[in-house]
Amino acid sequence: MASMLFGVVIFALIFLIRNGQTRDETNETRLIESHSYDQEVFPYLLDSIFFYKRMHVGDNGNWVVVYPLDTATKHEFLIRYQLDIAAKNKFLAKYRAQISPDKTQNIECIQPTLKKRWRSWHSNIHYVQPSEWAKGHDDYKVHDSFIVYGSEKHIKIVEKSCADAKFKVLADPEKFPHRYWAISEKENLLFSVYDIN
Repeated sequence: MASMLFGVVIFALIFLIRNGQTRDETNETRLIESHSYDQEVFPYLLDSIFFYKRMHVGDNGNWVVVYPLDTATKHEFLIRYQLDIAAKNKFLAKYRAQISPDKTQNIECIQPTLKKRWRSWHSNIHYVQPSEWAKGHDDYKVHDSFIVYGSEKHIKIVEKSCADAKFKVLADPEKFPHRYWAISEKENLLFSVYDIN
């Protein structure tokens, strides 16, 4: 009986480790592909400092790569941003509406961590205080939680940037699954947001 229990425990451990390795490989691939695409658009972009993903419903969610914002990349972003605002305002002019170039938006962000749990060799799941509106959901306790892949060294600056919630957002209709880039000028960060389907 003891040897059978031991066998089940060993099998469960092997399964968990293998499942974690598969997730890590998927996240590594996402990170490489994301950085490659972001580097194409913003050639002066530095290496990423933070990578996280949030799942929403079922298999849908987002993965986000965070970069330090250097001067050349910020300049390139703001030029594209101004052109995007001008194009939208040209379209909206017939409706007598305007978008301010100083308009800020919320983005796919994280909240401060209440507790975290080991997920795999390279990732941890971070639990946050869920929104009140989610109380009726089955997954209330994990609502708004996120998974960090790789280093968590810069988590506090990303949380601070997200708490400030003042981002300039540049949509990317060209390349799926990429959705948009956003900058936090106060914290000098560039967020690159991708869909997970």
